[in-house]
Formats: sequence, structure tokens, C-alpha cells
Amino acid sequence: MPEPARPPKGQDVRDRARALITDSWQSQANLSLFLGLMVLIAFVLPSMGFGKGDIKLYSDVAFSLLLISGVAIAWGRRKLFLLAGFLGSAALAVRWMAWFTPTPALQLWSDEWSLVAILVIALVLLSQVLFRGGPVTHSRIQGAIAVYLLFGIGWAHAYHIAELVHPGSFRLEVGEMSNVSDWVYYSFVTLTTVGYGDITAVRPIARTLSIGEALTGQLYLAVLIARLVAMEVVSWQYKSQDSRGSGGQNSVGAETTSKEAGP
Repeated sequence: MPEPARPPKGQDVRDRARALITDSWQSQANLSLFLGLMVLIAFVLPSMGFGKGDIKLYSDVAFSLLLISGVAIAWGRRKLFLLAGFLGSAALAVRWMAWFTPTPALQLWSDEWSLVAILVIALVLLSQVLFRGGPVTHSRIQGAIAVYLLFGIGWAHAYHIAELVHPGSFRLEVGEMSNVSDWVYYSFVTLTTVGYGDITAVRPIARTLSIGEALTGQLYLAVLIARLVAMEVVSWQYKSQDSRGSGGQNSVGAETTSKEAGP
């Protein structure tokens, strides 16, 4: 029985290259969409007063969009995508259950599942930014920025959990911290170690979380810069070695040709 015809070797290589380019483009497009949504939802729209009428509904819709786009980043990596999809679906389900039936227990579960989903998305991004070899690209820089912003959003959920479990963990100079934007504001002020002092961590758990976020913000930037610089140096070394190797092969080929030609 005749064997089925196999595609030519050159065609197989072209198909693999085309699939790799398609997956890379999709991953970069998902990453750009995720980063753009995060900046728009967390900073631009709130500064314009969008969602003031129902901040809880706005935050839930915004988080749902961010979570879906964040899970889509892992599309090309099956195991990470399945893990992120499962945890993201659970976080969305609990979050919207807490919106329809707002009880303290569901609110606590909502923040806890949301925090877990944020950590998984950050892990997906870190696997592409820091744990994968290759040159420094725009995609890596976008991923590094997205992880930094995810730290701020994740710690905002952690502060809210601390306040739910231990009421009075934070003290605001004017009013109470009952708004989502207050937690996000305090989180990014702590992450960047600005510390205006208008919100103060009172209880030990709140102070511990604040110290942990401040250290994470500084260490992440230091490790990230060192890693990106090292990756760029290694990339340039490989490029220089390849150029020298190709140059040596060309010179050897030219010498062989001249010897065969004779005087």
C-alpha cells in the first residue's frame, strides 16, 4: 500500500515559521490590549469621573474585562491557559455572585479569588518577560509594565481583604475607605514608595502588607532592569558570534575557490 505523500521539507519549515509568527503576533496583540485596558480602566476613566454613579458595578465590569484579556495572553501555552482559565472563571463567578447577593462572606471570597487570578496572570506575564530567553523586545517591556501595574491592583485587593477581616486596619484623614479607588490609590502610592500620609496603616497586618508592597515595588524594578540588561548583552554576544562565524565561513569558502581555480 503506497505511503501518503509527505510535504516537502521546505514547506514544513515554512508552515512552522508561519504558525510561530501567528502565535507570537496573537500573544503580543493580547498583551497590548491587556495593558491598554489596564491603563484606561485603572487611571484614565476614573480621573474623568467615569463610573462615579455606581463604582461597584464599574469595578466589577472593569475587572471582568481585564481578567478575560489577561487569560487570553496565555493562549499559546496550554497548561498555563487552562490554569488561568479555570481560576479566572471561578473568580468571575464569585465576583458576580457577590454583586447580585452582596454578603460579607461573598465579598471576602470575591476579593480572595480575584487576588488569586491576578497572581496567576502575573505569573503568565513573568514567564514571558523574565523566564524566557531571547532579546529584549517591545512585548517584553509591555509585559514588565503590566506586571508592575498588576502588583498595585493585587495589593489593593489584599488591603481590602485585611480591612474585611480586621476592620479598622487603615485610617483615612477624612472619611472612610469605602471606595475601590481608595484602595487602588493607597496601593500605588505604597508601591512607588511615595507615601503622602493621608492614609495610614494602623493594625499590624496592614503595616506588614504595606511594607511587603513597598519592598516588592523596589526589588522588582531592580531585578527587572538587571535581567533585561543581561538578556540584551547575551543577545548581542550571540549576534556577534554569529556574524564572526559567517564571516569566517565566507573567507574559507573564498580561499577554497581560489585554490581550485589555480594560478
